Amino acid sequence: MNPFVTHRSKVLGRYSTASWLRRAVLCMYSGLDHPLSLSHLGEIDDAHFNAFVEMLTHYRRHGETDLAFMTLAKDCLERLDEERAANEREERWTVWSNEAKGELRKLGLDHYLLDDRYGFFEGRFDAGDTPAAAALEAKKLPPLV
Repeated sequence: MNPFVTHRSKVLGRYSTASWLRRAVLCMYSGLDHPLSLSHLGEIDDAHFNAFVEMLTHYRRHGETDLAFMTLAKDCLERLDEERAANEREERWTVWSNEAKGELRKLGLDHYLLDDRYGFFEGRFDAGDTPAAAALEAKKLPPLV
């Protein structure tokens, strides 16, 4: 069986060793754009090490003519884009929520209201409200019991 099919779930998993395997696949796909540090090899378990070796061996024989490899590499690129977007959103959320806490304080409200009403504030963030506008809307909410 093709190791790029067999180990697909390992490569696309949501944990650090899976992330390293994705980088390995992307390095095979485009090493200049996606360099890989081999220092992690000493830290991964045998199952992931063996998956890496099987994929590398198969790639060495078939290269980019392997449709399963190319499909997995493109899926890894999509995951990379998703992770990048999620990280950028998290950075924007951190700045926005800190500003919203400041706005809550200006209105005489406890800044912990943001944590208590996380869903409300996240919805305001996603809707594009300013932190000040969200704080004003939060002031109108009924108190938590």
